[in-house]
Amino acid sequence: MRKPKEPRSRKMSGRAFMIGIMLLGVAALAVRLIVAFPHGGFMSDQQLFVDWMEQVRQRGLASVYIEGSNINYPPIFLLLMDLYRSVVGWFGIVPAAGELSFKGVLIVLDLILLAAAVPLTHSMGRTRSRFFVLALLALNPALIFGSASWGQVDMLHSMLMSATLLVLPNLPLLAGVLFALALLSKFQAVTLLAVLGIYFLRRLADRHGIRPLALFAAGFAGILGITAVFFARASGLQAMVKGAYLSAVGMYPQVTMNAMNIWYYFIGTSPTTPDTTRLFGTLTLRSAGFLLLALFVAFAAVYLWKSRLDASSLLKSAALVNFAFFMLPTEIHERYSVPALVMSIFVCLYDRRWAIPTILLSLGVTANLWMVQAEAIGIYTGLIVVYVNVALLLWMVVALCGELRKRHGDRPVFDDVDKPSGSIHEPARFSRSE
Repeated sequence: MRKPKEPRSRKMSGRAFMIGIMLLGVAALAVRLIVAFPHGGFMSDQQLFVDWMEQVRQRGLASVYIEGSNINYPPIFLLLMDLYRSVVGWFGIVPAAGELSFKGVLIVLDLILLAAAVPLTHSMGRTRSRFFVLALLALNPALIFGSASWGQVDMLHSMLMSATLLVLPNLPLLAGVLFALALLSKFQAVTLLAVLGIYFLRRLADRHGIRPLALFAAGFAGILGITAVFFARASGLQAMVKGAYLSAVGMYPQVTMNAMNIWYYFIGTSPTTPDTTRLFGTLTLRSAGFLLLALFVAFAAVYLWKSRLDASSLLKSAALVNFAFFMLPTEIHERYSVPALVMSIFVCLYDRRWAIPTILLSLGVTANLWMVQAEAIGIYTGLIVVYVNVALLLWMVVALCGELRKRHGDRPVFDDVDKPSGSIHEPARFSRSE
């Protein structure tokens, strides 16, 4: 199928595009350094990471979950921190919390992930929409603040989750590898299971999904198998699973941990309300949150089932699921909105209507992070962010409903099952509304 002609106003020359990409890289590094120097950030998180770095140095990654203490992140970040410590150690640098010596690992990770976004978006050509997405990733205030100021690593699993969906239609083996790496980076990546499950069920229902599923499973099992053998040889597999995936569950039994979601006064609950509080004598607030999330996941599943199964629909459904995960369950932290933000940015490759909502989401995430780090959370200023977040969540639902109605009226939904568009190797097909 011939690539549809792009309007001239949306194309950039090869020279201009490459110069723009290089300038974005320089600006991304410069602004992160400018932010990192004067701001110590969230010291308790960084001090914990520096301590983990030292524990890995002393005990080795394979044994650190057995012999170490207070380690509740999966192993990928520990491995990356240990590699960083070794490299900077050649120059006599000892990472310290609140300083560039530690934040350097986060800035380097940001730049690597931003560089990876260039080939991930290659199918869009040298267009302004692609450059907009790359610029929004490179200069996004929420992503910059999260790493260069706060000192967290949410960009890593968010990009791996998004990359999984971008390559899934055409490269299921690589998608399986990326999803395994995402789970080995942060447990929140498990939210993709609903989207991946519906994707493969729909493919199997149309008798086109056995080979993609087998390839995805092979990539996924290969990475997890290597990881399992690595830790099992040191008798540390059980300790790793318990520490990285189970130890933090239920650690903060209150309705919200500084996340500006519906539990932050919006429905009448203060942040410190125990989520074991019962409604009508039977249903706990925690259970109510999961039921609300289940409704949004079910809607996302219906949308995906009736979609083309291309990268655009995968990203949209996953963005909704992840933002609902931030907005609806209890015990949610302020940073759990980052995957939804990164996915929404990539959606802008295919649908320009998501641009303004994504910018608003970026500002909302930034405000939430800043208020927590600066200890400047005010009830009413926080509620402003909550109202924006609620409006964005409802907008996502309305936007996807509109697509369902339009697709139902235009043509059968199964026409394009064998021809996924918008993936890493095939140009997206834009509708008039896009």
